[in-house]
Amino acid sequence: MADMREAGPQVIGRFDLRSESLLAPIPTAAAEPRAGVWDVLAHPNGRIYYTTFYEAAGWVDPATGEASRFEAAGTGLNELALLPDGRLLATRYGAMGGGSGSVVVLDADGAVEAELPLTSEGDVIVAAKSLAYDPVRQVVWVNTDLLPRDGGPSRHDARVLELATGREILRIAAPELQFLRFAADGRGFFSWQQGSRLVLRMTQPGAALDASSGREIVLDGAFEDGRDFVQDLRIEADGRAVVTRWSGVVHVVAASGAVRTVALPRSAEGGLYYTAVAIGDRVCATYCADVSVVCAALP
Repeated sequence: MADMREAGPQVIGRFDLRSESLLAPIPTAAAEPRAGVWDVLAHPNGRIYYTTFYEAAGWVDPATGEASRFEAAGTGLNELALLPDGRLLATRYGAMGGGSGSVVVLDADGAVEAELPLTSEGDVIVAAKSLAYDPVRQVVWVNTDLLPRDGGPSRHDARVLELATGREILRIAAPELQFLRFAADGRGFFSWQQGSRLVLRMTQPGAALDASSGREIVLDGAFEDGRDFVQDLRIEADGRAVVTRWSGVVHVVAASGAVRTVALPRSAEGGLYYTAVAIGDRVCATYCADVSVVCAALP
């Protein structure tokens, strides 16, 4: 909430992977913004879409400087995903006033085409976090925080919704789905926490809707529950999966299943890593401790 106490720049950072240096950031269209940028998505149409959570989401075109904000879409938008037809999906982490979250379908100009609410049992707020779209089954996977209104400990689950109807067709309470991604052909990449094990499951298009489908690759056999988390999972153009953890541990998984892991440095003040990319034998990751990008060689 400290983000809202004073106005400040609301920009999209840029980093040149060739020179490994920060470039000038791209300003958004906000006037006297307070909220920072939360998530970004580079769209095939040339625009960069972004969310701010506390304020309106929007897009900017780096080539022309044109920009727009989605005031009508409301606040609380969190993470973004691209649909095959160019529309967008966004999670609404929670409704202002304390309601549960949803999955929002947006057209390329930010108009809300549909909103798929997440249902709650008992006095619990269901907050939507990350999401991914399965183009073969035409369903949306989303993971959640389950927040008791009485202040009790939070829990988590994963849900699968039909995009066309919003109907929930699957709910998985355990293991914990921390992040997921689908390739354009429908292959799935799921990072599950199973007790003290962190595993990546790589599924074929149209695989069964459960937590045991696909090829299991163990990333960490001594994962620290509650102290670390998979914040992002990318699929590179060469087919490698890049799994980024808050701690700065980055796993790069080849299509063969071979895993290369690097532990990026952290300052004494801590901070969290968010997104890593793999370029050849190097990785670069965004580090939320001030604003920086850290690069290192893969072992």
